[in-house]
Amino acid sequence: MTEYNKNNPFPAKLLERTLLNREGSSKQTYHLKLDLSLSQICYEPGDAIGIFPENPPAIVDSILEALKKTGKEEVVDPRSQATFSLKHFLCAKSNLIRITLPMLKQFPALHELTEDKEARKEFLEHHDLEDLLTQQPTPNISLQELVSYISPMLPRFYSIASSQRETPDSVDLLVVTFQYKQGGKMRWGLGSHFLCDQAQIGETVIPSYHHPNTTFKVPKDKNTSLIMIGPGTGVAPYRAFLQERLRQKASGKNWLFFGERMRAYDFYYEDFFTELEEAGFLRLDCAFSRDQQEKVYVQHLIQKHATDIWAWIQDGSHIYICGDARHMAKDVTATLHDIVAEKGKLSDEEAKDFIRKMRQEKRLLLDVY
Repeated sequence: MTEYNKNNPFPAKLLERTLLNREGSSKQTYHLKLDLSLSQICYEPGDAIGIFPENPPAIVDSILEALKKTGKEEVVDPRSQATFSLKHFLCAKSNLIRITLPMLKQFPALHELTEDKEARKEFLEHHDLEDLLTQQPTPNISLQELVSYISPMLPRFYSIASSQRETPDSVDLLVVTFQYKQGGKMRWGLGSHFLCDQAQIGETVIPSYHHPNTTFKVPKDKNTSLIMIGPGTGVAPYRAFLQERLRQKASGKNWLFFGERMRAYDFYYEDFFTELEEAGFLRLDCAFSRDQQEKVYVQHLIQKHATDIWAWIQDGSHIYICGDARHMAKDVTATLHDIVAEKGKLSDEEAKDFIRKMRQEKRLLLDVY
């Protein structure tokens, strides 16, 4: 039996790709279904799928033209020692965004950047490997040496949005595309662009493997209640959690806090969540930040329901936070601290200890990025 892992990913293919934002949204967020039949991959809600994307063909062709190569030349991958055509190596095995210091040292005109850390940082913020290889004379070194200075392609991780009890031979993902400007050029997020724009349904091989998350799990006790906080694509694992809890016939209560920009355009899996709400299986609170003059985020709704949140905590509920690490997770954790302090009549230090204990007991769990 073949075991698929990071070093031997499964050649998955796309079964479905559906845009979830309605016309008028400023976002492009897709529901994807990957075919895992014959992989014997077993996953659980809370886990992720690791995917190795491919670089856009136009960028690969641009580099080949700059190097005056056909792409058929053979090179040895410096990490795996496997032999590939240059085109395949650039397409699937190379990070064409990052410029390594050893690569920079091959360009005499840029020598000062190797010595001046601040100047180098400024240069790297506005240039990628394609810029370097197309704008500078090709270094006088062998092709094999040149490729040895290229960073490897790293996997991108996506939270699983389905329960395997519900979809035994496939896995669902929730992926948002993004664009950004660098050095005067529009660029795309590599993984999301590959999955949402490049990959052809039923045709493109998507090297995939199971990436378990040992802590961000549905409680074994079906009577335990869940508070799930996940704005944007952070809602993905909770779709899996709720599918699982439905299959388990779990008696514990479920409460979801979801947030996005506008309800009319950006309510992912709206039918699924509202049907569960109407059935009494889910308590649902949504913060759509642009639907009113004053922006409302999930932490504001959590604070609004402080009394009920505290009651659920006292009742042994598990709290899950998934999504943005820089702002959302910090703001939500700070709000929970304030609720614990206020409703529990605790000092600041006692509230910190309470939150710390919840994390130690795996009753407060984060999956942030």
